Amino acid sequence: MLAFEWIIGLLLGAVLLSALARRLQVPYPTFLAIGGMLLAFVPSGPSWTLEPDLALALFVAPVLLDAAFDTSLRDLRNNWLPVSTLVFIAVGLTTASVAVLVHWLTSVAFRSVNTALFII
Repeated sequence: MLAFEWIIGLLLGAVLLSALARRLQVPYPTFLAIGGMLLAFVPSGPSWTLEPDLALALFVAPVLLDAAFDTSLRDLRNNWLPVSTLVFIAVGLTTASVAVLVHWLTSVAFRSVNTALFII
């Protein structure tokens, strides 16, 4: 019964954070992420485990879908250069940081680009 009470409390908290985000005109995933981070510090909370694939399907995909529906195509067409530049920079930096981290953790020597891409 304790798990049911926690789930109801989490749903109520999500609704309140979404309402606060709407009132402050801030994207609601921002407040939900902050609320989730604060929830991690609650000492008496239950310890649930969730498979990463299930978390991806339950949380990330619906938020991305909602953001895609709320995106203005006119604004996206007008700002295609800054958006695409940020996307390519983010992907490049993420790829490079993962390669450096794998190299640092495993001491694998990257003799070729194929080896580096295979590891990533």
